[in-house]
This record gives sequence, C-alpha cells and structure tokens, in this order.
Amino acid sequence: MFLLALAAEAQEKVTVQLKWKHAFQFAGYYAAVEKGFYQEAGLEVTLVEGGPETHFANELTSGRSQYAVALSSMLIHRNEGQPLVALAAILQHSAEILLVPEVSGINTPHQMAGKTVAVSPEDTPALLAMFKNEGLAADAVKTIPYEFNPEKMLSGVIAGMGAYTINEPFILRERGIPFRLIQPRDYGVDFYGDCLYTTEAEIQKHPARVRAFLDATLKGWQYAMSHREEIIELLKDRYHCPLSREAMHYEADEMARLMFSELIDIGHMNEGRWRHIGDTYVRLGMLPANYSLEGFLYERNPKTDLSWLWWTLGGTIGSTLLLAALVLGLVRVNNRIAQAERQAREAQAMLQTVINTIPVGVVWKDRQSHILGCNQLFADYAGLGSPQNAQGLTQDGLAWTDEKSPHDLPDQEVMEQGSSVLLAEKTLRTASGQLRAFYQSKVPLKNDRGETIGLLSVIEDITSLKMAESHQTRLKDRLIQSQKYESLHRLANGVCHHSNNILQALTSYAELARMQSPPGQTRDFMDGVLRESQRVAALNRVLLTCTGHGMHQFVDTSWQSFMEESLPTLKCCLPSSHLLEWKHEGPDACIHADSESLRHLLINLLTNASEATDGASTVHLCTGTVICEAAYLQETHVDPAPLPGEYLYLDIMDKGRGMEPEVLNMVFDPFFSTKFTGRGLGMAAVLGIVKSHLGTIKIQSDAGKGTTVRVLLPLAQK
Repeated sequence: MFLLALAAEAQEKVTVQLKWKHAFQFAGYYAAVEKGFYQEAGLEVTLVEGGPETHFANELTSGRSQYAVALSSMLIHRNEGQPLVALAAILQHSAEILLVPEVSGINTPHQMAGKTVAVSPEDTPALLAMFKNEGLAADAVKTIPYEFNPEKMLSGVIAGMGAYTINEPFILRERGIPFRLIQPRDYGVDFYGDCLYTTEAEIQKHPARVRAFLDATLKGWQYAMSHREEIIELLKDRYHCPLSREAMHYEADEMARLMFSELIDIGHMNEGRWRHIGDTYVRLGMLPANYSLEGFLYERNPKTDLSWLWWTLGGTIGSTLLLAALVLGLVRVNNRIAQAERQAREAQAMLQTVINTIPVGVVWKDRQSHILGCNQLFADYAGLGSPQNAQGLTQDGLAWTDEKSPHDLPDQEVMEQGSSVLLAEKTLRTASGQLRAFYQSKVPLKNDRGETIGLLSVIEDITSLKMAESHQTRLKDRLIQSQKYESLHRLANGVCHHSNNILQALTSYAELARMQSPPGQTRDFMDGVLRESQRVAALNRVLLTCTGHGMHQFVDTSWQSFMEESLPTLKCCLPSSHLLEWKHEGPDACIHADSESLRHLLINLLTNASEATDGASTVHLCTGTVICEAAYLQETHVDPAPLPGEYLYLDIMDKGRGMEPEVLNMVFDPFFSTKFTGRGLGMAAVLGIVKSHLGTIKIQSDAGKGTTVRVLLPLAQK
C-alpha cells in the first residue's frame, strides 16, 4: 500500500482543454485515459469540454490547461505574442465546412456575397480565406456568433453556418433537411484540423512530460481508430455522450477519412503545410508578411550539439552530396505528386460541375444495382436533396414510385445481355406526389477489358412535351368538332328554311280544304294534317335553337325573380319520386336573357339528370356568380370560348349512372341519345340556347358516380 501511495503521488496532474463537447472527435484522449496509456507515462489527465466561446490560447497561457485541442488559427495568436507551440496535427485535413440549405440554390462561395453566416471565432479564418480566394471582399459576407439552428437557415435569416463534416451533416440528414456542403479545401484552403497545442513554458519546465504526454496521446488515437465500437460504448456509458451510436459511427468514419492514417502517421506535421496556412492568413490580413514559424512547431527529436564531431564529417562529404541529390529528386517527385493531386481535384470538381450542368438526370450503378453516384438533377427528381444522399441506395430505396413500362428492361437484364435501352417512356410519381413523364435510357458500363461493371442510366423529363402534345390533340379535336357542328348547323338552317316554306303552303292548303269540307272523315283527316304540320314546325324551332338561331326576346332578367316564377314548372317536369333542391349563393344576379329559352334549357337538363338516376333521388340545382379566367373558359364545350369576366353559374348535379368518355364526346350531337329512338335534341338545344346567350357549358361526369353540368351565362353589363 505504501508503494501504491508513492506511485499515486508520482502521477503528474495535467489538464487537456477539448475543442467541443464529449464526442468521438476526441476518441484518442478517452482511449489513452481508459486504457492506462497516460498512467503508464506517469500522468493523471483531466479532460475538459469546450464550446463556441472557449478561448483556447487564454486557457493555455493562463495555466488553467497545459494542453489544448484547437484549429490552425492558433498560429495567429502565436504571432500576437502568446508563446504557443503546436505538438501534433490529428486531422491532416480540417473538417471545417460551410453548410447551406438545399432550397437556397447556393452552390459556390461566390453566391454568399451580401449574405449572413453563423460561425464560431476559431472557424472564421478558413471560411474567410475561401471567400477571399473566390474574389469576395473582406466585408462581403456578414458573420454572426455560431449557433446550430437549421430553422434560421430554412427561413432565410442566415444563409449558412460554419460546421464540421463529422457531425452537423448527419444531424440534418436524420431530420430530413436537404443541404449542400461547400468545403474550403475545394477552393485552395487546406488547413490542418484538431491540432494539439501547449506552451513554451510547459516544454521548458517539463520536457519529458511533454514527450510522454504526446506519445501516450498518439498511442490512444491508434487504439481508438482500431477499436471504434469499444470507444463508442465508453462514450455512452462513462461520458454520457448524448449522440446516437449511428451518429458516432458516422463521426468515426469521417475522422478516419480526414486523418489519412493508412498513408500518414497520426499527428504528422509538415513545415511546408504550416507555411501555406500562414501565407493564407497573410492574404486575409490576419498575419504580417514577415511572420515566423520559429519555435511554433514542436520537435519530438531535438538535435544534439555535435560541433565537436565536425572533423569526422570530412570523409562523408561525398556521401552527403549523393544523399542531397537523392533528397532533391524526392522533393521534385513530391512536388509532382502534389501537383498531380491538385490537378486531379480540379478535374474531379470540373467533372462534377459538368455532370450537374447536364440538363438530364444521370445516375450510375454497380453490378448489384446500388447507386454509386448521380448528378444534382437526378437527386432533385428523386427527392434526395443532394447526390451524396443517393450513394448506396437501390431503386426500392428511392422516394418516387416507378410506373413500369412494358418496354422497360430491368437493370440486371441490361447488364447481363449487354444491350442498351434507349428513350423508353415511363411515368414516375416523384417524392412530392407529382406524376411526371420521362424518357429513360440504360447502357451497360464496361471496363477496358470489355467486362460489364455497372449500369449508366439517363432520364429526361418530357412532361411539358406530353402536355403540349395533349393540348395540341385537344385543339385538333375541338377544331374537328367545331367544323362538324358548323356543317350540321348549316344543314339544319337550310332544311328548316325550306321545310318552313313547304309547311306554310301545306298548312294553307289544308286549312282551305278543311274549310270547304263538311263535317266528317275528310275534315278529321285535315285536322290530322294540321296537327302534324305543327309538330314539324316545332321540330324546326328546336333545330334552329340547336344552331343558336332561334327566335328570342332578350331582356334584362333578375335571376331570383325568374327562379321564383319558374320553380313550380321545373318541379313538375320531374317524376314524383324525384325532388328538386335549388340553392343560390351570393347576391341576386341580372342577366340579358330570353326567359322561355332559359326555362326550356333548365327543363332539358333537369329531365336528363332525373332520367340518369334510378329510384328515389334528389336533383340539385346550385346557382351563384363566379369570375372566370380565359384558361378556365377554354376548357368548356363552346368554341370559340367567350370572353373572361363575371358569370352566373348554374350547376345541375345528380348521383346517377354517369357517362363514359366516348358518350361525353357525342352528348351535343343532334339526334344522339342513349335512350330510345326519337330522342336526342335536348342537349343540342341546350348548347344552342347557351350560345345564343353568349355563354358556355362544361360537363364533368364519371361512370357510376354521377354528372355535374355547369352552364355559365354572362352578367348583364351595368
């Protein structure tokens, strides 16, 4: 026990200021504590959470913390006179990004001009450097203190916010909020992330402790990245981390991507990279041009003074020169690699820009039909928000409903047969519920050996084209119908004219013969001739009404008064088992109309509604006024359509058998009827009366559900 007590007293206590709240972002430090790496180094380490208002330089220089995790911006505080030293760079690429909502339409930093961004002070330099590289002035983008508030982004209060790729994107994706990531690295700003810092005083007073702490920390990081599940359970149980396990798995994967630990040792720093970071701050006016890195970078293996051995170097000058040549060659190779990487990034960015600019949806899949990538337009069609959200999904995982086409081949058949499907029509119900038409083409993707490795699919929205074709077909049908009605009207007018002349002579002869015939069979025959002549004359009047050329007496008519006068007659035209309900909405309306023709119109429509309903039922007559636009009037059965304006509407509604589309297309044809022979002029007469009143008519009918006939009559001009 005495020895254990001595060992406990020997543990040196140090405090580490973390950059943020407990999360997998600091997994290496938790691993070093829990696995005893710090204890083996003779250290008792306390980890302190940070936040957006934590000033890491002050925490170190005040002595409250001996070590701190912060960003590359500590170089600025070093040149302000604070004795800070960088020990290690945990992330080879900073996780700092600009997060913008999908609905904003912002794709590049240049589009942020004049907008507001919520950002923490430590994140500000990287984003400002990105804006500077895009040619924006220092005050072009307004910054406010950071807070994670997606609602402010969606409402437009702020255009975006500084964020980390390791956590905020996962939260937005879980909430179903579409977003875009704008990375400073894509615009020439490549900083280190989550660097470990201390002070010159700590190194001078406790050099062995600094070295032991750094070695234990890096050992902790190696263990954490190899045992992620264990560290996640530790965070949930010991540190009560509020994040879900899925969120921490996502954070761990992003950390591994930014560490490049499979290629670069964890913690590695390069003076050239720090020089690039410093030069970036110079362009922003945050550092003077003569800034210095001297003393800022920690040397794990400090050089020993070997001046007394200079005499031994004479024999190795030749070897040194050869080594220098080799190093020079390696430097050139390294520069070429760096240039190639930069060109590859630029080419990749340009390729993505080209793909996103293509005005059709593009998606490519692997052999198992999992999506490898897509362009922005395809992501918009599928309701995914961004192309990143499509990766790994299959057709079943997309939000739209795929209406299969008979000519469409499944993805697997296209890849197995090696044949292409070009311009196959298909219908998709998008994530918003909208039904749209597309052309889809599928071609197998092949490698340089001719082996099929996946599938490329292109979809083109042809909804507007289909609507235009449908509109053109509808106009053509209306033209044909108009020509047919015009021909029928001319024929009816001519027949009625000549028939009336013959009837006039026939009636005159019959009346003379009747007058000169004594009572008896001959006079009865003449009465029959006169009776039938009157029926023919009535038929002629109906035919003239169908053509809109009937005899009318137009006067300004109060609709309320007309209905009160006509209602008893209208009810009498219905069988006793059917009721008529009339309802008028709004104030009384005045129309310029012929009352008898209008009453005849209502009798025909109410009779049709009654005959379409079996058994006891109620026929509804609803009237009122409505303002009609030109587009609405174009969809009616009168061509040319009347002028837009205020109309009296008459809606006659029944719950009867309804009409099939082919019956509805012929409902106004003279002598067409679904009833017994000898009928068929009622709806033709209705259309003629409507035309003579400069109105129009519209019918909506579903087989088995009923019919609604709407008559529109223009209000009398004031």
